[in-house]
Amino acid sequence: MSPECTAGPSREQQWSCRLDGDPYAVVTARSLATAVLLGWNADLVEDVFLVTSELVTNAIAHGAAPVTYALTVRKGEEPAIVIDVTDASADLPVQDLPGEVGHFGLWIAEELARVTVHPAQPGRTVRATFDVLDTSLLPSSLR
Repeated sequence: MSPECTAGPSREQQWSCRLDGDPYAVVTARSLATAVLLGWNADLVEDVFLVTSELVTNAIAHGAAPVTYALTVRKGEEPAIVIDVTDASADLPVQDLPGEVGHFGLWIAEELARVTVHPAQPGRTVRATFDVLDTSLLPSSLR
């Protein structure tokens, strides 16, 4: 199954992909983030890539299909980049202690962004929010 990627027209710009069945799900999600954030502040983009990798890996490894990735750019008074990774598992994500091999992705995400978990139909959405403190980093079409 190849990923289905879409971009929605709205005041908030959102792009999304369905990733279950994609053997390169992490690469697909990071490629989408690259296309959206090309030319942005390098430190912010690296943080978004790392959190994308960790959350998508967790959803594929521990969640259930369908798995979707969405990246939203919010403009206005509180500009932000928001990552939503949704899967059909109703189980809450488990954060293991850093240092345990292969079990610290959620901890990494929480160090770089505000991470919250929300019920979704079906399952759950893990959301990572990056505040954009410098609006000059937003493309002119989003200011």
